[in-house]
Amino acid sequence: MSINESLQELVHSHYDRLFRAALFMCGSPEAAEDLVQETFLAAVTSLPSFQGRSSSYTWLYGVMLNKFKGWLRQKGGPISLQQIAEESDLAGASELLAADEPGAHEQVVRRETAQIVREALDELPHHHRSVLALRYLEGMSYREIAESLGCSLGTVKSRIHYALRKVAGKLEHRRGLAP
Repeated sequence: MSINESLQELVHSHYDRLFRAALFMCGSPEAAEDLVQETFLAAVTSLPSFQGRSSSYTWLYGVMLNKFKGWLRQKGGPISLQQIAEESDLAGASELLAADEPGAHEQVVRRETAQIVREALDELPHHHRSVLALRYLEGMSYREIAESLGCSLGTVKSRIHYALRKVAGKLEHRRGLAP
């Protein structure tokens, strides 16, 4: 199989999933599109060295993560999840949390909880936020996350544990302040 055919297969197989991850990271569909395109361009030059020790998606995600870090340096810092929700079609994302038409009060509580979670995620360092995205948005296993990020399994576990504790702490703090 030629490199061109291999690349076409990778794009066909992984474009949508990479785009969703890029959209979560960047916050803008245009920036996500650019990031995914840069990822595939970088993959072309790296494809001959891909050894298959991880899945092709895990490898591509690692390439994309490196491109994203460069994008963040150019942009001057992280983007908040609130900006993502406001600038994209994800503005009603908290509505997806609703099950079986909850009442008005329950909807308000869920929106407020979603806002608190977004704020807590925004406060996390990028390396903690990214492991949560890979685990809970992408459904990757701990091992796949470790391969994708180039770190140990123990590091992934500790980052997820720390990030979840921070988010839970913020929720508990807010609940403690509620009447």
